Amino acid sequence: MNRQPFLTCALAAIVGIAAISTRANAADLGYPPAPRPTPAVYYAAPPAPCFGYEQTFTGALHSARETARLFRSQLRTFHYLKRRPENNGFVGPDITLNAQLSAEQVDVSYKVEQVMEAVLAARRLNCFSPVRLNLIDNEASRINHSIAQDMLWIDPRTFW
Repeated sequence: MNRQPFLTCALAAIVGIAAISTRANAADLGYPPAPRPTPAVYYAAPPAPCFGYEQTFTGALHSARETARLFRSQLRTFHYLKRRPENNGFVGPDITLNAQLSAEQVDVSYKVEQVMEAVLAARRLNCFSPVRLNLIDNEASRINHSIAQDMLWIDPRTFW
């Protein structure tokens, strides 16, 4: 009688049982149990400085554009009101609007200064391409020149 198939089958059964119960076999052989996986720990790192500079100059430039758009709209109204003699020298719609325009000029000047500082800091760290930073810097300078440095005056003929 040939016992080789029987031994092969028995050996396969033992190997299969050993494969299924590897922990029991490892414990039986004196090995320490496998360590349990530790839970993943995540840390919140501070954002990169380039990201902060980009947020600063993008937000300030957008706000300066909006204020410049409002300034130009009110400037048209201001020049319309200057042609109508409705003030007594101290009170009038054009004088009130002139005060608002002056406040918007200060606001634009402050926002352009924020853009310039953020662009300079981003330039020092080589955060973005020089071309992109130059375009942003040029637009901020153009807004500053056309809005913040615009001279408002009161016409002496309608002032009195």
